[in-house]
Amino acid sequence: MYIFQALSAFVLWGIFPLYWKFLKHVDPLEIICHRILWSLLTLCICVTWLGQWSDIRDALKNPRRVALAALAAVLISINWLVFIWAVLNQAVVDSSLGYFINPLVSVVLGVVLFHERLGRLQWLAVAIAGSGLLMSAMSSERLWVSIALAISFAFYGVVKKQTKLPAVSGLGMETAILAPIAVVYLAYLFWQQPHRYSSSTLGLLALGGPVTTLPLLLFASSSKHVPLVLMGMLQYVGPTLQFALGAWFDREPLDQYRVAGFCCVWIALAIFSGVAFYQWQREKRVMSKSEA
Repeated sequence: MYIFQALSAFVLWGIFPLYWKFLKHVDPLEIICHRILWSLLTLCICVTWLGQWSDIRDALKNPRRVALAALAAVLISINWLVFIWAVLNQAVVDSSLGYFINPLVSVVLGVVLFHERLGRLQWLAVAIAGSGLLMSAMSSERLWVSIALAISFAFYGVVKKQTKLPAVSGLGMETAILAPIAVVYLAYLFWQQPHRYSSSTLGLLALGGPVTTLPLLLFASSSKHVPLVLMGMLQYVGPTLQFALGAWFDREPLDQYRVAGFCCVWIALAIFSGVAFYQWQREKRVMSKSEA
């Protein structure tokens, strides 16, 4: 049941581009502002349902946690904006590469910021992934999309850990911080052109809130029960679907350098996942022996 929930979350994240393409006639920044406001409304309902208002009240009493939530808000808004821009500008393949390399960027941040140690195979995986990025850079004019998505989401994960808020209430607090900016910008656009949207466009923009929140709820529900190693492997479902959509549905160009770059990243992820699985199995054996 919980594995199905986790898989459903990553599948939904993977097919997100199909939804946002219905709004290709709307400016990406405008979409993000609507996404923030409608997500905030949806998240307020979810936080009430989950009974997590006390978590937010506790966070508001701590200036450091508020500052971290504000930083997380900036990072996730950058991530959302770059992703929407990529979807609307035929760069879904580049966005998928960003989410493929994100786990490896997170590992490097762990070494730099928290002095974590990597084994030789893990360093090899990082080096292979770096080679893949260099190959992709030889042909892709939008490699900045991949790098921006990977770095923003990796740093977002680091900051989120420091805020110590549940996923749903944490994103609710972040969207609340961004909401005033979104309201001012949309009010300015409405003042310039009162009848900007058709009813169908406005409906799609409003539905962006539940669309954003649903996979997050599924992920939050399953993450406490699905083993971390399995969850780490499932996270590649999303970018794999995005890659398939960009390469075969949108017919985005894939030359030999980009294919070679992706192959390097996939090999790196296979090594990284294999090491993580081996370590998980070894820990399980140690725990079973200690219990015996």
